[in-house]
Amino acid sequence: MFADYRVPQILYTIGIIDYAPSILAKLKAGELLPYGSEPEVAIRAASILAVERVKEAIVASVGVETAAREEVTSVLIDFFLWDLAKDVEAGDVVLRQARTIPPVHRTRSIWY
Repeated sequence: MFADYRVPQILYTIGIIDYAPSILAKLKAGELLPYGSEPEVAIRAASILAVERVKEAIVASVGVETAAREEVTSVLIDFFLWDLAKDVEAGDVVLRQARTIPPVHRTRSIWY
């Protein structure tokens, strides 16, 4: 998966990860999170772990055979979540029992 800015946004919205109140306040204020700072790394790490757990849950829930497990990848889940975040933010998709979608975290980097 790609530890970008959209995936944590939607993972928070659907209740898979939480932000500390101080981080959520910074996001809502549009504050820049310095590259490599504790909040920025925490958001990315939580996203990576969450996507891996989602993948494990999908495989376990559908009883995917060993050969087919390779088709359930964190990259595919990342793509799905990224698109979902854009659709929710645009108002094209409404999620029941979801939190309000927060602003994405802002970090300057050469990577994205």
